[in-house]
Amino acid sequence: MMKKFEMSDLGNLTYFLGIEFEMNSQGVLIHQRKYAQDVLKRFNMLNCKPKSTIVDTGVKLSLVNDEKEVNPTLFKQIVGSLR
Repeated sequence: MMKKFEMSDLGNLTYFLGIEFEMNSQGVLIHQRKYAQDVLKRFNMLNCKPKSTIVDTGVKLSLVNDEKEVNPTLFKQIVGSLR
């Protein structure tokens, strides 16, 4: 391709469109660690504790009127960045 097109060799691919690539002896590892860190930082959640399941399964949800109201714009931003 270099004979046909003008191009430069930039080395191994490490980061492209928010996806990170790491070469190792077993092959290529693809992850989005930096993106996840950026999302946590953006929403001030870097110090939050990890949880494998946010809600216990089988629990029936009910309306609670005395809870703090959620900012709908912030909620949409968080969900959108996880999509």
